[in-house]
Amino acid sequence: MIKNIANVKFRDNNIAKFEHLHIDNLNIKDRCVIETDDGIELGDIINFEDIDLSKLDKSSCCGCCNSHDDDDSNSMEDIEIDSDEEEINIPIKKEKIYHILRLATEKDIEQFQNNKKDALDAFEICKKKVEKYNLNLKLTSAYYFLDRAKLLFEFIADERVDFRELVKDLAAQFRTRIELRQIGVRDEARNIGGCGICGRELCCRLKKSKFETISIKMAKEQSILLNTMKISGQCGRLMCCLAHEYKAYCDLKKDLPKVGTKLIFNGMPSTIKDLNSLNKKLLIETEDKRLIYINASDLQEIDEILVANVDIKSK
Repeated sequence: MIKNIANVKFRDNNIAKFEHLHIDNLNIKDRCVIETDDGIELGDIINFEDIDLSKLDKSSCCGCCNSHDDDDSNSMEDIEIDSDEEEINIPIKKEKIYHILRLATEKDIEQFQNNKKDALDAFEICKKKVEKYNLNLKLTSAYYFLDRAKLLFEFIADERVDFRELVKDLAAQFRTRIELRQIGVRDEARNIGGCGICGRELCCRLKKSKFETISIKMAKEQSILLNTMKISGQCGRLMCCLAHEYKAYCDLKKDLPKVGTKLIFNGMPSTIKDLNSLNKKLLIETEDKRLIYINASDLQEIDEILVANVDIKSK
């Protein structure tokens, strides 16, 4: 069954799918009151799309919770282990459809703005209480839900933290439900923002979608030097942009021989040492240790043996 749904951005960096057919005159950029698994929130309509409901799992996560992302992306410490992987299996996570409750009123928007101001005060209070209880955690954000039924604090920590006393103290202070949620370093970088080595705003900040699984294999497939400074983002993990063109490079390499393949070049045994999938050029090393670039189109397969007869002077 095909159904039109709305993509809604909420809580700064989260995007999820919402039903909207029960609401009239809903347009892009409209503000609306939505209900997620966490609570009642204010969101902005990004766009509309037709989707096949059979491909969605009603019980799965919508992606609005990004905590514990550290297992999704490998750090540079794992570079030696990951470099031997032969393939990457990126799990496809199905999304849940939520409901838009109503279009936001002036009162809702005013409440939202007041909540943002109060959340800043709550953040400072919580920081002082973290110091009071001598907890080894770094507070990153505070967020009041629209109906103020819950106050969410996000933090990062190197290990598990016993914050039960802190929660009791905060609940007594703010007289609402308190949730402390541990997030990963990638979420922290997204929340803070900044520029990548390309000079543009961080991909995680721009895309604002569920984090993808990133592997060192993606860098290898794109012939990127495995330099820590070059392929690590501000979070210290492998850069998100490594996944953007990975599939395209894999498709380009499907018709090319692998590095290390043996061939006969102008009657001499040779080996493919490197390849450029974009311009379809191969770097081969001949038996007498010469390095020569040839086009992939110069290769012919004769009796299951790769052969290339090329006039080097014309190249």
